[in-house]
Amino acid sequence: MTSQERVRIVLEGGIPDRVPIHDGYWDETLARWQREGMPAEACISRESVWDYFDTDIRVISVDCSFQLEEKVIYEDARYVVRQTKNGMIERIIKGVTSTPGLLGFAVNSRDDWERLKPRLSSPEGRLPQDLEKLYASFIRDKRFVVVAVHDPYEGSWSKLGPLNLLMSMKSQPDLVRDVFQTITDLNIAVCEDLLGAGYEIDGAWIWGDIAYSKGTFFSPEVYRSVLYPYHKRLIGFFRERGLPVIYHSDGDLRNFIPLLLEAGIRCLQPLEAKANMDLFELKGQYGKRLVLMGNVDFERISKGEDEVQREIELKVGKGKMGGHYIYHSDHSVPPKVSFSTYLHVLELVRTYGSYK
Repeated sequence: MTSQERVRIVLEGGIPDRVPIHDGYWDETLARWQREGMPAEACISRESVWDYFDTDIRVISVDCSFQLEEKVIYEDARYVVRQTKNGMIERIIKGVTSTPGLLGFAVNSRDDWERLKPRLSSPEGRLPQDLEKLYASFIRDKRFVVVAVHDPYEGSWSKLGPLNLLMSMKSQPDLVRDVFQTITDLNIAVCEDLLGAGYEIDGAWIWGDIAYSKGTFFSPEVYRSVLYPYHKRLIGFFRERGLPVIYHSDGDLRNFIPLLLEAGIRCLQPLEAKANMDLFELKGQYGKRLVLMGNVDFERISKGEDEVQREIELKVGKGKMGGHYIYHSDHSVPPKVSFSTYLHVLELVRTYGSYK
């Protein structure tokens, strides 16, 4: 069975030959694994990593940034301060994978937004430069191909700043709705061009971190009033074209799952274990309505061989029952996990994830 067939069958509610596999990795993790024997050429790009581990999903990403100049503003022995394509100023600790310090943002007023908004008007230049080559390799290898977009919230916080965005959802909802609509329009326009150019896509992956370890960043009422209409429109665009939607958010998303299902998602990822996202509780609650992707806790896996066996046997071996499950780490694989341990994880996933 091909990767494309395998993932498609799961998303359609069927049982494939085995649980599909996908994953994400910290840069620091890949650096460690190279020191432990992973070939350097396997780490050139995210696609080369996925090819090396023979995972099932491949991604075509859409850029919804302001496309401002990326540049280093300051650098010393410990830190790099740089400007991103959204005009966000961030401070990064050298040689460490961590959340950057956020120092400044491009949109601090309605006037800033009106000045920068025209930069989001054109779909041109927002797909990978090597798209044709990437797509050819995806089709050759018969992978399940998704187009990946930032949802309006994820596409906005690095423009306005997370605190300003959250406060504005209550104090300036008309401004936020304009931002959300603009980002939604841009994503749809890019995807229309992609599909119109003849690229055959199998699904969509929408990235939107709208929760943290203790719950969602805003209430269901605010979600329904301010963000839901744009989720509904964006997800609806894909569903009208027969493309199932995977939705990504870290954190404890349980309060929003009914609304996300109402908006039209098919699959939820990554089911962060330390944020109380429990695979079996969710399977029991939502059954065939929702495909679940992830929940494999690498904090446990990093504690030793016995935990590796227990975690994969539980999450994959039992989680696969009845279908509707795709393997993924519950966040991204951290650098505390050795290369040999991860290879063993994938071996166990293929063993316990088999339906034969």
